[in-house]
Amino acid sequence: MTELATALANHRRAMWIREDLRLRGQDWSEARAESHATRSAITAPLLHVSMLLPSLAPAAQAAVDAAYGLRGRDGATPLAAARERAIKEADAFVAAAGVALAA
Repeated sequence: MTELATALANHRRAMWIREDLRLRGQDWSEARAESHATRSAITAPLLHVSMLLPSLAPAAQAAVDAAYGLRGRDGATPLAAARERAIKEADAFVAAAGVALAA
């Protein structure tokens, strides 16, 4: 769970940087490569969470989908809104994990 939360935070940061550069018309090729690496780093911990604690799979997938949702926003305001949604979904995943582990 901690690996997934960390991977989500890393991808969210990478996507924020990538999309901000893209929206400002700057070279974002290096940021794009970084975002590919951070996206790939989500796969294994997502699978682990989904297989080991299936009750957390929906919250984990919602957090992942929200992080992926930063891609292709059409302006700074939609990008910021997508980032906030990704943070909220990641926080909801962490809260759900805490409840599952306490049970």
